[in-house]
Amino acid sequence: MFNPHDASVSMPEAPIVVMTDLDGTLLDHDTYSTVKAAPTLKRLHELRIPLIFNTSKTHAEVKTLKQDMDIRYPHVCENGSAIYLDDYHKPVILGSKIKDIIKVLAQLRRDGFLFRSFNDMPASEVTAITGLTLNKSTLAKARVATEPMLWQGNDAERVQFQAALGDHDLKLLKGGRFWHVMGPTDKSEGVHFLRQHYQSLWQRSPIIIALGDGENDRAMLEAADFPIVIPGKHATLTLKNTNTRTAIHHGPKGWHDELAPLIERLLKENRSG
Repeated sequence: MFNPHDASVSMPEAPIVVMTDLDGTLLDHDTYSTVKAAPTLKRLHELRIPLIFNTSKTHAEVKTLKQDMDIRYPHVCENGSAIYLDDYHKPVILGSKIKDIIKVLAQLRRDGFLFRSFNDMPASEVTAITGLTLNKSTLAKARVATEPMLWQGNDAERVQFQAALGDHDLKLLKGGRFWHVMGPTDKSEGVHFLRQHYQSLWQRSPIIIALGDGENDRAMLEAADFPIVIPGKHATLTLKNTNTRTAIHHGPKGWHDELAPLIERLLKENRSG
C-alpha cells in the first residue's frame, strides 16, 4: 500500500518523472557501471524526482539494482510487459505469460525454426554471452512475460518466424544483444500506465522525461514529453517527437550530459510559471 506522505511518492518541487532504459543508457554497455551518471543520480535523489527503470531486464534483476542504488520507485520490466508498483506485490502483466510463450516456441522449433532462447540456456551460457556474473545471469533468466533469444537462421527465415509468432499474438522485438519474444506490448505501456499513476498521486499531470538507446526504446521515447536519445553501440535512433534531445556520448556519460541541464531548465520554468 502506498503512503502519500512517503518521500518515494510525494510530489517533488516540479511534477517530473524520469523513465530510463538501463543497458547502454544508464548502465555502461560493457561494464554496467553508472559512475558517469552519479552527479545527476544524486540530484534526482535530492529533488525526490522519481527515477523509473523501463527495461528488458527482469524484476529479479531490477529489484537487486534498485536496492544497490537505494531507489524505491515503481519499475517496468521485460519491455513493457510487466509493471511493478513496488518490489513486493504481484506485477500488472500487460503482455503474454512466459509459460504460454515457451509453449509456442517449442512448437516453432519443431516446425524447423533455428534459435536458442534463455529457457534453453543454463546460467553459465548467459554469463558467457553477456559478461554478467553467474548470480546475475540466474536473475536474468527469471522471466514472467518475455523470452530473450539468439536467432540462428537467416533473415528470410526470421521474417517467416515473425509471421508465425503473429499467428499466436506474439511479436519479435530487437534488443541490444538479444531478440525478445513477447506479447503485443512495448515500453510505451510503462509511460502511459505511470503517467496515470502519478497524475492520480499528485493531482497534477507529470512531465515525463525518457532516456534510451535501442530500437526497443523507440515507443517509450516517442510517448514521453521529453525524449533523450543515447547513441547506441551501432546506430542512433531518429524520432518524430519534436522535443527530442540526442546525446553526444554513449551510456551514462550521455545520460548525465543531457538530463542534468533539462532537469534544471524544467525546475526554473516551474518556479517562474
